Amino acid sequence: MPGPRSRVWAKELIATARQLDPGPSLYLAVRFRDDILRLSVYDGHAPHPHPRLAAHCEARRRASLRVMAAVVRDCGGSWGFGESREPGGGTRTWAGLPRAGAAGYLNE
Repeated sequence: MPGPRSRVWAKELIATARQLDPGPSLYLAVRFRDDILRLSVYDGHAPHPHPRLAAHCEARRRASLRVMAAVVRDCGGSWGFGESREPGGGTRTWAGLPRAGAAGYLNE
């Protein structure tokens, strides 16, 4: 299943992370296990302590990923973002796309 469409999906995750945190480091993890392709992007954008700023940032991230979110949802997958558990903090954005859902989506 990993192929050109997966690269486009990874590019959208990376572009959004880069847009929100143009810092010096970005980390992409790719895993295919149990018939699910999982992508995780870690960036250095720390959570905002002020609720209004946090809500604005979350809305901006969701809007940037709306196309990917629609495809993942249509394929029966899941996605999300939250505080990174990696040293140094930041944000982790992830998506999981099941093989069966993707195959059905591509055949429609």
